[in-house]
Amino acid sequence: MHLATRFAVCAAVTLFASTAAHAACTGSNGRGWGSGKGAGMFEMTTADKTCRIGFTNVINDQTGARIPANSVAVTTPPKSGKVAVTGSGLVYTPNAGFKGKDRFCTRNTTPKVPGTVLSGCITVSVK
Repeated sequence: MHLATRFAVCAAVTLFASTAAHAACTGSNGRGWGSGKGAGMFEMTTADKTCRIGFTNVINDQTGARIPANSVAVTTPPKSGKVAVTGSGLVYTPNAGFKGKDRFCTRNTTPKVPGTVLSGCITVSVK
């Protein structure tokens, strides 16, 4: 399989069912991850408790297949919460009582596409 050098991020909004333990947030990982300037934006409420964020993806230009860059290093942690890496993506949890914008940055790779690095920052607005 030949992978072109052009990268993209799945722009589809991922929504999760809202429960007390794992609540919904909305948004997108945005664009720019292949150039190191990824800019994701997500929004949640304090009632949501957590925000689940999918992995950024490398796109195979020939087939259109998305390959999750699921080996993630947090390069800049959030100031008002924490981020955990799970098997299906990232989970942002704001500090108790926090409302406002929080930002963290990551460096994502995948063993399926050696040498490819996707990096950028995600802003989560907690209302």
